[in-house]
Amino acid sequence: MKISVCYIAKNEEKNLPLSLETVRGLGDELIVVDTGSTDATQKIAEGAGARIYSFTWRDDFAAARNFALEHATGDWIVFLDADEGFLYPDSVREKIQEIAAVLPPVDAVMVTRVNMDFDATDTRGTDRAARIFRNLPEIRYHGRIHETISHARGKLRFWQDDGALSLYHTGYAGEIGRQKAERNLRLLLADIKVGGEQPGQYMYLADCYMGLQDWQKSLKYALLALNSPVQPAAGRVGLFHVAIESMRQLDWPLDEQLALAEKARDEYPKQPEFYGERGMILCGMGRLEEARSALETALTLYENHAAPATASTYFTDATAAVVKKRLDEIAALLDK
Repeated sequence: MKISVCYIAKNEEKNLPLSLETVRGLGDELIVVDTGSTDATQKIAEGAGARIYSFTWRDDFAAARNFALEHATGDWIVFLDADEGFLYPDSVREKIQEIAAVLPPVDAVMVTRVNMDFDATDTRGTDRAARIFRNLPEIRYHGRIHETISHARGKLRFWQDDGALSLYHTGYAGEIGRQKAERNLRLLLADIKVGGEQPGQYMYLADCYMGLQDWQKSLKYALLALNSPVQPAAGRVGLFHVAIESMRQLDWPLDEQLALAEKARDEYPKQPEFYGERGMILCGMGRLEEARSALETALTLYENHAAPATASTYFTDATAAVVKKRLDEIAALLDK
């Protein structure tokens, strides 16, 4: 089995070396499509043995990625961003070989991305993304921004990885995250100007507006996305997060915040974040005994890793520390 490792990149001299180190020895070929770098990106890629192709950027991520696929000759594609890399690189090739042999065959692999800020030495939760797929002419990227793979002849058959193929992702840390939100929103609005708003864009608009702290619009689009017939393959955890946080920032009535948190908890009963959300809201309502129970459940689920390995999450060690502090405050009030 032959594996092609692909990137599109522009001015990624800071991120690319670490990412390339995590795929060293994984692929049978390394392809980097450069979209106009003026730094050492191409030199770094050449040093890693990559074949480099130039692509004139035209505000279309799918077009650039599909250009890379045209040059890939592997049976399977591993397509990473420069700010991503495998957390367990030594086992990746063997795992892909195992998945390739599964019957009935699968087309693509949904992997976990651990969102990290290396400068702050912490994680910012996880999400899911399709980064590994069969190299078939029927499978191509679509979408100017937040591009996704699709199959020309029907639905993709996904394999849900349990963590062995997990990636780190640093792209939304600090000011970088705001810059990406501004860029992504510009491209989304360009698409909307041509074809009008589509349900599949709601979640991305919500994410952009949250990144820009435009809470009215982030709430609007998160609620539209939650009620849309088009739902994300990676689940709705992120949408609930955007909606609840936007409500909090806008000082919405606590009973409405609680209703949404409980809806999310009922949909994801093994995930700690929505028990945590519910507990914090109940604190604000003065319902301290109920709040304590909800927050204790959140910690128990988190510490026992009760959520499925394939689930996205935004409950982290930092979140757990906040919950513990709030529980101490509740105890001080209730256990006098």
